[in-house]
Amino acid sequence: MGVSQKVSNCLALLKKFGFCPNILNIYIKKYSFLCLVNDLLSGIKIFLLSLPIALSLAVFCELSPLQGIISCFVAACVGILFGGSKYQVSMVALPICVLTFEILSKYQYMGLFWTALFVGVILMLFGLLRLSEVLKHISYAFISALCVYVIISIIINQLQYILEINTIQSSQSIIENFRLLFNNIGNTTSTALTTCLVYITPLMFLRMFFKGFFAFFLYIVLGAVFAYISDIGLIPSFVDIRTIGKEMVSLNLFDNIFHITGGVPSNLFLANSINYAFVISLIIATESCFCTSISSSITGDTRMQINAELISTGIANFCSIAFGGMFVSPNLHFSTRNIGFKAKTLFPTLVVAICYAIFITLCVDILRYIPSKCLCSILIIYCFSEFRKRHVIQYLNMKSNDSYIFLLTVAIAIYFGFIPATIVGFSVSCIFFAKRMIKIKDATVHTMADHDAGVIEFLRNKNGYSKSLNIDKNIMKDIEVIQVDNTLFLNVAKLVEEAYSACGKFPKVVIIYFKNIPYLDGEAFLSLKNLVKKVRSHGAIVLVSGTNGLLLDIINQKAAEEKSGDAYGYIVPNFRDAIQQTVKRLSAT
Repeated sequence: MGVSQKVSNCLALLKKFGFCPNILNIYIKKYSFLCLVNDLLSGIKIFLLSLPIALSLAVFCELSPLQGIISCFVAACVGILFGGSKYQVSMVALPICVLTFEILSKYQYMGLFWTALFVGVILMLFGLLRLSEVLKHISYAFISALCVYVIISIIINQLQYILEINTIQSSQSIIENFRLLFNNIGNTTSTALTTCLVYITPLMFLRMFFKGFFAFFLYIVLGAVFAYISDIGLIPSFVDIRTIGKEMVSLNLFDNIFHITGGVPSNLFLANSINYAFVISLIIATESCFCTSISSSITGDTRMQINAELISTGIANFCSIAFGGMFVSPNLHFSTRNIGFKAKTLFPTLVVAICYAIFITLCVDILRYIPSKCLCSILIIYCFSEFRKRHVIQYLNMKSNDSYIFLLTVAIAIYFGFIPATIVGFSVSCIFFAKRMIKIKDATVHTMADHDAGVIEFLRNKNGYSKSLNIDKNIMKDIEVIQVDNTLFLNVAKLVEEAYSACGKFPKVVIIYFKNIPYLDGEAFLSLKNLVKKVRSHGAIVLVSGTNGLLLDIINQKAAEEKSGDAYGYIVPNFRDAIQQTVKRLSAT
């Protein structure tokens, strides 16, 4: 047996168990110069988007902004070597910033290091035990609820700083912080209000003229220039221009590693670290599975491996803290942005790592010119944006299980704290998951012999499919197929609309293909209805195919109950029939 054959066999074995790292999946067919340019631009754009947010979240946790940069650099490097998704973008974790601050305030860096060690072990065990098969089905609502809690906490904390209300602390309860903010806002000085307007208003205008988060990077640059000009005396200082400061940027982060080796931690200390680690691991693992599954849903890439991603995330978190960084997690927004920028390989992640390495090596001194209130303003606007992207309104539908999980988790977080909310939210999500699995086990579906042949041929080779049916290629360009092969994960379909919009082109016809799906629950129907509504808002037609047996009866019954025959799309059970009807409709127009 030749060397190449042995390597192929090893790769096949790794892929079979779901542990083939990204670096071994780098090959892609038909990789052109245009793909290279798109990959390069995607990496640069992601770097420019993520840099201000990493700096802001690090300062919120009362750490050096350099630690936020190191975290993103380490996450990118580990993702290249061990990740399970070439589109995944990991950065400083928003949902656990409050815990990061709490651990640092109670146990200093030693607590953060030991917690990260346990987080790494737990996440790697999740991957090795293939727990992603359960975690990827857990409702994402409880993570959204935790993010909403953290977002509100951050906004209140940053407002107190920018308005100079110094009685609020990140470690206090959100109710206490809100009460103090409300009671003291009347005592705010005119100077503080002027400073607040001077910092926030320009960012609001920049956000109006620059797409996405590019406004944040430009805002930091302008803030640093303004602070430098004011520092050398070219313009009078009429507002508070306190900068991050040289002492915060020049911190020797590697000293932290030597400090933690000075003593043996107590049993109580280790027990508390394990408690924190378990909660953090649940959040990061759920976020990782959710992001990877969405990437797979949007791109149709079957080489994505959630278990490998869990292992990669575990390694990234330990390495990040060991090198003086923070906790990291796959970021849904930046991962879908990477896809929207037409990335094809791991090259964008490599570019991100290189950009952060260059910044750490050559540009760190620039950080000390950044006004601290610039970062406060960025964090406030970013949190408002994240709040909108969490689609909180959808959880106000009290008939949805996700709504119950969301509202319960938020309520517990507000009254009892972050950790109890995580445990309860995750436990309730598992209960609903078990309930769904029982329903699916009892459901039956009668599949047709050629049910999958047409859609598989279409997804693999659209041009070849058009030739087999003698269809004009120009017509095929206007047709897109979304394959849904998991009944518990249909709610990710709503993000497909955002991905198409990010690419700048929306198809004329969208076919939602169910691959042997036996059952849909209330959340899935709500997501399907929202997807159909969004697609139609772009003037596109929606067809639902692959439905038969019990699922077809359920959809027809649901549409009849709502007295809207096409609320869930036009139902055409056979995929080839759906394509042929679509071609006739497009040919007529």
